[in-house]
Amino acid sequence: MSSEPVIEARALGKAYPIYRKPEDRLKQLLWGRWHRYYEEFWALRDVNLSVGRGETVGIIGRNGSGKSTLLQMICGTLRPSAGNVNVRGRIAAMLELGSGFNPQFTGRENVRLGASVLGLTASEIEARFESIAAFADIGAFMDQPMKNYSSGMHARLAFAVCANVDADILVVDEILSVGDAAFQQKCMRYLNRFRLHGTLLFVSHDSGAVVKLCDRAMWLDRGEVRGLDEAKDMCRLYLAAQAEESADDSAGFRLGGRANRAPRPDASSEQPLLVPREVEQFSFDADGDLEGEGGAEIEAVEIRAANGECLRVAAGGEEVEVRIVGRAHRPLARPIAAFVLRDRLGQVLFSDDTYATYRGASPRVAESQCFIAKIAFRLPYLSTGGYAIEAFLFDGTADKFVALCRSREALILRVQSRHIFQQGLLNIGMRGISLDTLAQEIRPAVRRAGMDAAEAV
Repeated sequence: MSSEPVIEARALGKAYPIYRKPEDRLKQLLWGRWHRYYEEFWALRDVNLSVGRGETVGIIGRNGSGKSTLLQMICGTLRPSAGNVNVRGRIAAMLELGSGFNPQFTGRENVRLGASVLGLTASEIEARFESIAAFADIGAFMDQPMKNYSSGMHARLAFAVCANVDADILVVDEILSVGDAAFQQKCMRYLNRFRLHGTLLFVSHDSGAVVKLCDRAMWLDRGEVRGLDEAKDMCRLYLAAQAEESADDSAGFRLGGRANRAPRPDASSEQPLLVPREVEQFSFDADGDLEGEGGAEIEAVEIRAANGECLRVAAGGEEVEVRIVGRAHRPLARPIAAFVLRDRLGQVLFSDDTYATYRGASPRVAESQCFIAKIAFRLPYLSTGGYAIEAFLFDGTADKFVALCRSREALILRVQSRHIFQQGLLNIGMRGISLDTLAQEIRPAVRRAGMDAAEAV
C-alpha cells in the first residue's frame, strides 16, 4: 500500500431541501432570492477521508446514515453542498443495480454503454467483451432486453463490466447482497485479487465481509463520522452500538434454546478417530494459483448422506461423505484428492484430503483410468446460507507435489440451520441449555463457595 492518497475528502457535506407544503416549491422558485421556503436536511456533514493507493476502506452504518451519498459524491454523480473531494485515477462504481444501464437495451448494448461511461474506447470494449460475457455468465440473456433481467442478472452484468475496465479505484455498494452463492464466490475472488494492486471502497451491512476485506473502516451515523480506524475495531463498536439500540427498543428478550435437536448418539456407536501415526501433513494454499497442469480432470463432486442420497440442502449434524470422481490423463504414482468448504465470503471453513490415510502410498492410477475419493465426516452446524465445495487433485507427496486439477464451486450446498447462532462461523451443537432458579436456602451456600474460591485465587 502506498502513502500517496488517491481519494481525499475535506469537510464534505450534502444538504437536501425539505418542503413542508407542495406550494413552497413554487414560492422558492419565484421568490427564493429574498426568502427561503424550505428547511435543510444534512444527509452528510463534515466528512474527512483520505484513502491511500492500494488501501481497502469499508464504510459501515445503518440505513440512512449517508453511506451511499458519500460514495456518489466520491464518484462524481452527486455534487457536494459543502467541502470538496479529489480523486486520482480511473474509478469504477457499482452503486446501484443497473445504474447507468438502459432497461430497453440488450445486455450486449448495455455492456458497450456501461464500459464507455467508465472510459473504455470502442476497440477496447470489443477486445474485452468475451471476458465480460464469461464473467457475467448469463448465457442467451446477453441478447435480451435488460428489463427482463432478474436482480441477480443485473448484478452479474454490472460487476462483470466493472471487473474488466482496469480501474484504479473500485467502489462497491451492497451489490454482493444479491446473486447466487457461486456468483458471490466469484466476486469475492475478484475483490481479493483487486486489493493486491487497486484501491477499494466497500459499503456493506455485513460486518464479516468488511473485516475480511478492509484495512480500515469508517462508521457513519446520521450523516456524521462516528469513527475511522481498523476494520475489526470499528465493526466491533458498530455491532455493540446496534445491540444496545436493539435492547433499548425491544419490549423484552427470550433465552434461546435449540429447535429440532438431534438425539444424542450412543457413545458405543462412535467410530474411533483416524489419527495418523506420523506427524506429517499435506498442506496447500487453497487461495493460491493452483489451476493445475492438466494431468487429470475432476468429472464429478458429490456430497452424500448416510443413506447414499445426494445432498443439496443440509441442516448440520448429519453424517455425510464427500465424493470426488477423477480421470487420469497420464499415469499417477501418488494421487491425492482434497476438498475445501468455503462460506459466502470465500473464507475457508475447513478442508481435508486423502493424503493422511495413505501417506504417499495411495493406489497407482493408469492413464485414462477413473478413480474416486471418499471423505466421510459429520457436517458442522453452519449458519443459513450457501456454501461452496471446491475440489482439487494432486500427485506427489507432502513435501513435493504438483497440482493436476481444480474445480471451483464444484458443488453449492444450501444450509438451512436449525440452530440459533449468536456469533462465529460454526455452531458446535450444544447438548443442553437451561436456566433454573435456586432454592432460597441454598443461595448463601453458593455465594459463600464463590467467595471462598475467589479468596483462594
